Amino acid sequence: MVDILGIGNSGLIAAKKSLETTGHNISNVNTEGYSRQRVHQQTNAPINKSGLIQGTGARVRAIERTHDPFVEKRLQKATSQESYAKYRYEEMSQVENIFNEVDNEGLNNILNRFYNAFRELSSQPDNETMRSVVRDTANLAVKDFKRINDSLETLSRNIDLKIEGEVKDINAIAKNITKLNVKIAELEASGTETGDLRDQRDLAVRELSKSFRIHTYTDNHNQFIVSAVGVGTIVAGGSAQELATSATGEGNSSSGLDGSTEVFFKTRPSQKITDKFKSGRLSTLIKVRNGDIKNLREEMDQIAFDFANSVNAIHRKGYVSRPLETGPNGEVSNFDKKGPTTGINFFEISDNPKGAIISLKLSDAVEEDISNIVTALSPNAPGDNRISLAISKLQHEKFVADGTATLEEQYLKTIGNVGVEVGKSKLDAEQMTGIRTQVETMKERISGVSLDEETANMVRYQHAYDAAAKVMATANEMFDTVLSIKR
Repeated sequence: MVDILGIGNSGLIAAKKSLETTGHNISNVNTEGYSRQRVHQQTNAPINKSGLIQGTGARVRAIERTHDPFVEKRLQKATSQESYAKYRYEEMSQVENIFNEVDNEGLNNILNRFYNAFRELSSQPDNETMRSVVRDTANLAVKDFKRINDSLETLSRNIDLKIEGEVKDINAIAKNITKLNVKIAELEASGTETGDLRDQRDLAVRELSKSFRIHTYTDNHNQFIVSAVGVGTIVAGGSAQELATSATGEGNSSSGLDGSTEVFFKTRPSQKITDKFKSGRLSTLIKVRNGDIKNLREEMDQIAFDFANSVNAIHRKGYVSRPLETGPNGEVSNFDKKGPTTGINFFEISDNPKGAIISLKLSDAVEEDISNIVTALSPNAPGDNRISLAISKLQHEKFVADGTATLEEQYLKTIGNVGVEVGKSKLDAEQMTGIRTQVETMKERISGVSLDEETANMVRYQHAYDAAAKVMATANEMFDTVLSIKR
């Protein structure tokens, strides 16, 4: 009877544990990252009794979560790729907005208006109003060049702030993973089930994969390792390598701007790792800042440099539009009471393309006196329009990109490349979202909780519990029968 009671009790305990696990699954049906758990039951060790091998009931061997590590790694990779594409599209869309021409007042239209103003001036070289229009349109062009440059720099500075915030989030997640590693190791050492903690760790690792591509594995010392691909180990068991950021000077800046935010390990501040991250939010922020925006600033500097110097080269050849004193042989002095009479630059700009937009402005001579806007190739020739006509023809001359494109073509090519990148990143984001959803569905199919299945299990385990209780009740009746014989 004692054996029957023990067997019934073992079945009762196993059924009860199965019911508890089923209830736990049902309770977490909507918990993000939860993997359903299953009770693994096996027979107790049999005994030899009176020459017969006799069973001794059942026992719960383990409670394990339903988990496929291969699918989890695929999901981490897909999450990282989706995050990279999604944030690249968002950042590049902001870049594109800088070049969107609203109400026909974009840089391309302003430059065309500048050339047209010189064209109109060439038809009325003595008209002071037209000179004022030329100066005003030139100032508009300078202003829009600076608007584009300032907007690109502002985007770059905003990305600096985003990188700093991203690094703080990464450190917080890494610390959470180390805490989970320690808890898991302690509980598993005492034989306790850690499925819920492992789910939390997988969820934290997946969140980390949104920032950069990761690689996870368990080393020879049974430590869970999380490393950033191309960078190094971030988490090793109960310890984490903290990332840090700092502003650097222009000479060491990867973005080309003074005070740019760079990333490094806190324990190795001299080793910059900014450009080493692969995929994820952090990688796309760095790529947009150090690649797309930096290249655009350099290209726009080159366009401004070519624009100003092409105008200056022609403008310097002519003479100011005011009466000039002549010498005995009809020669004209290079200076009069008002200043230079020839060799006047229309724009002031740096000697090289780097930072050209920052230095770009109308020359003081042109800004202060519209008579210094040159139209004539010869002095004292009021009807001479050769200089203003030559400047207006620059609009259609191929003098940029080694003489292969006009200024307009080069500018349109530059902003066209931005549009192509935006379109490509949008398509990539949509594709990566589809792939991530597909892998997530696969994981849900393997690890997710099905209410129908759990309800059926509940009924099954309930019946098993009732049956095991019936066995014990029967054994109790048998024992009472034996006792009643002695009475």
